Amino acid sequence: MATVKVNLKARQHVRDLLSNYKTMQQEINEIRQSIMTPYQETDENYGGGKSSLPVFEVEEKAIKLATNKQIRFRSQALAVIENVLANSSDHAQQIIELRYFTTDSKGESVKLSWVKIAETVGGYSVDGCRKIEKAVCDRIAQQLGW
Repeated sequence: MATVKVNLKARQHVRDLLSNYKTMQQEINEIRQSIMTPYQETDENYGGGKSSLPVFEVEEKAIKLATNKQIRFRSQALAVIENVLANSSDHAQQIIELRYFTTDSKGESVKLSWVKIAETVGGYSVDGCRKIEKAVCDRIAQQLGW
């Protein structure tokens, strides 16, 4: 099986997904909520006629939820990231978590330097940590089909 080289833009996009990993589930929930409870203007036309077409609100919402591209993309990205991390070594998981999932005392995302990551993980140089991170990003990109 031939391996396809992941280009720099795809790898950068994966890094952006990893940086936004914690907010993606929240975004999915917000999109679902906006579909389930859309803004509706109040009808000020008293005595106006109603459409003779039946309205299937529940079915329409279910179809919109199932076919929404933003929900599908984010859900797929989350699943792939979780799958790749679950099948990675403990050191690779730790490197990715330190680089992309670290937060400060306020809960805001903090990107640690490679030197700090190498010191924390132990047993790996800065270049070794970068290579592991690159390999994980490439596996995510390949599973996403990029």
